[in-house]
Amino acid sequence: MTRDTHRSPGPDELRLQAARKRQELGETIDQLMAKTDVKARAAHLVHDKTPEPVREHPRRLLAAVAVVVVAGVVFWQLRRTGKWG
Repeated sequence: MTRDTHRSPGPDELRLQAARKRQELGETIDQLMAKTDVKARAAHLVHDKTPEPVREHPRRLLAAVAVVVVAGVVFWQLRRTGKWG
């Protein structure tokens, strides 16, 4: 007769295995949720692609862009009305 060396796990061991599986499933779900969060991924991508000086001083950049836009509109109006060259 051969002896069966494979024993069934006890209740405590089964609970421990179930807890591990729940933990693994939770981590998998978190990873999937992170992949499907388009807004967060886009924000992260924009942050990574934004140059450091712009991240440090966004108001200066915004002010510079505003000045350029206003100057462009003024010059466009002056050329359109014939008062500029």
